[in-house]
Amino acid sequence: MIEPMQGDTTMRIAAALMIAMTACTAYAQTPPPREAFISVAGEGRVNVAPEYAEFFADVSTRAETLEAATKRHTDRAAKAVAVLRALSKQGVSVERSSFRLDQYRPPRPTGPKQPAPEYRATTTFAVKADQLASLNEVISSIAAAGLFEVRTIRYGIKDEQRAIDDARRAAVKNARRQAEVYADAAGVKLAEILEIFDGMAQNLGSEAALRAATPNVQVAPPATIPFRAGINIKWRIVSQP
Repeated sequence: MIEPMQGDTTMRIAAALMIAMTACTAYAQTPPPREAFISVAGEGRVNVAPEYAEFFADVSTRAETLEAATKRHTDRAAKAVAVLRALSKQGVSVERSSFRLDQYRPPRPTGPKQPAPEYRATTTFAVKADQLASLNEVISSIAAAGLFEVRTIRYGIKDEQRAIDDARRAAVKNARRQAEVYADAAGVKLAEILEIFDGMAQNLGSEAALRAATPNVQVAPPATIPFRAGINIKWRIVSQP
């Protein structure tokens, strides 16, 4: 049998335990304060003067038979190689070359006679010109040979990675400037960087279509080649003192 005083003590202890457990449960269920942050996308661009030009020069030969196309093309391709080698003093080099042989059948006429197939041999030279000041003279010499068809010209620089890295640095500066403007307008300030996400970095390209078939061809290299980079940066923000 429990005495009255002892029973009151037991009840008080039980009540205290229940209060403590309730407080612990409430504390455990209270979510931590959310960390305030700002995330900004930045973009950077740099423009670099071109250092060389690249283009494809095709030599094609057509004939009614496979043997005739191959024989005639061998002579024409040898002359083409000689023309390109003669331009080496002007900074011209052949990076690579490829050969292909195609058969072409004209559309079937309405009559019973079938047209004979035609064969075409093609050698494609990938040409690089390091001296842009003499590029017009180089293209004109190639066209004057009467052997080549020159296609799209692409301009480039020797160290594209450096230009892309400079664009990335500009993108980081751009993102920080935007974040500082937003933070100042909101009455807070930037703290440490929480995350950095690299975006797209690329050469925006500088090409010109060309069909050089006659001498005195005029091409105008661009003044600069644009490079672009993007980045996303996340900062923690704190109250201004």
